[in-house]
Amino acid sequence: MSEIPEEKKVDSEVSDADSGRRRFLQGAALGVIGAVAAAPVFAQATNSATQAGGQTLDQLRQDMMAGIEDDIKKDLELRAKATEELPKPASLRPGGMLDNRFPVSYKVGVPEAMRLLTAYFAAMSDNDMAGVASTLHFPYATYEGTEPLVYRNAQEFTSNPPPSLHLDAGKDSQRRPGTYDILDVLQLQSFNAVNVGLELCYTRYRADGYKIGINQGIYAITNNDGKWGIQLSSIIFTPSEYIGQTYNDAVEAHLRQGRSGMAAFGDHDYDLLTRGQASPAAQARAARKTASVANAPGATLFFLSAWAGKPMEPYNSKGKMSRLAVTGFPDAAAINAAQGTPNEIQQYERPLGKTNIVTASGKPGWFYAMAGSGVGHYSYTNTLADAKVLHAGPEKAHALGGYIRYTPDHLFVSETRSLGIMIYDLHTGTWGTGGGLGQSIRRDRTNDASPEVGSLG
Repeated sequence: MSEIPEEKKVDSEVSDADSGRRRFLQGAALGVIGAVAAAPVFAQATNSATQAGGQTLDQLRQDMMAGIEDDIKKDLELRAKATEELPKPASLRPGGMLDNRFPVSYKVGVPEAMRLLTAYFAAMSDNDMAGVASTLHFPYATYEGTEPLVYRNAQEFTSNPPPSLHLDAGKDSQRRPGTYDILDVLQLQSFNAVNVGLELCYTRYRADGYKIGINQGIYAITNNDGKWGIQLSSIIFTPSEYIGQTYNDAVEAHLRQGRSGMAAFGDHDYDLLTRGQASPAAQARAARKTASVANAPGATLFFLSAWAGKPMEPYNSKGKMSRLAVTGFPDAAAINAAQGTPNEIQQYERPLGKTNIVTASGKPGWFYAMAGSGVGHYSYTNTLADAKVLHAGPEKAHALGGYIRYTPDHLFVSETRSLGIMIYDLHTGTWGTGGGLGQSIRRDRTNDASPEVGSLG
């Protein structure tokens, strides 16, 4: 997948090249900001150890800070003053991002997510829609087809559940009396301290034991204001006769889009990175109904907050009543407003331009100056070798994606992972973005101890 900051996404990070680039641009400007604020923090962590490239860590930091604009420096200054609700791990090194090596990333959220999704499935099996609703955050969105259904509150949900859950004897009903489900898969796919992505699959049978088919789903479980709940989901139903059918076009689109998007960064292709957002295809996507977990930590916030010396700030949950962002709905503004009032940093970042990619003078933006973190100078990004499509149907797919950044001499910098939805557009004959369920930093080599790496400790 592309280097797309999930928190800025009303479009997701599993996307075609144009929309992925557009999202990155929107969020990258934010990311640049965080990088600058870290200057005063870095000044406290001086280290004269020499890197493999011959620079000291102090020189590396000075180079990075010299390559960013004043608007980003101000953003970093704001972030440096931010509060952090979760305790910072003692071994998280200066300038490092919180990554998945630290138990705070999973020791509370993963068990809670597993518990909630188990309770969700059990309540569904008991036809207890109130019980299902108790596991959800509202507003809640779910993709049963290629467009999301949005439920503003529990009453809306219990009075008219999604078709896959609604029990009815009517001729058009998907789930009829006597139907039962057997759990097949409950698996972790992505996680950070406030956002967990799970896979849930089950087989559905008719009352007489006839195997109807399988439902394969992905679910985003988030911590909103201290409470865990399911915020967004997507399911793909496959009739028994089609189980095992492959959709190679979805697999190839997922890999090609990720590879193309990443190559544009290494190639400094400003045209691809900045202008795709104005294309007719991008405008058409912006008008389509989508739902994403957008008010959650993503690539830009991870990066900037680490530079500002506040790596735990993106994981604050106090006052965040919703992390759902939608587009294409008549009342989208009201739904998105449930996320709460933007804080000072968010308000500052919103009007910033695309300085993360290219400055007004045509020079490389802050992303290029800072993406090497504490490891070295940034050179290029590759999509994950193990990026894959988890489930696919004729018009929708669920994908695990992400990317790895490198220095010019091919040193690993960091790995980001994400979970999202792909939609096949019947009108254009192409796969594009559906929604994003979350993003996490699996590993930031800045946190490793070898002086050869250029760690900041």
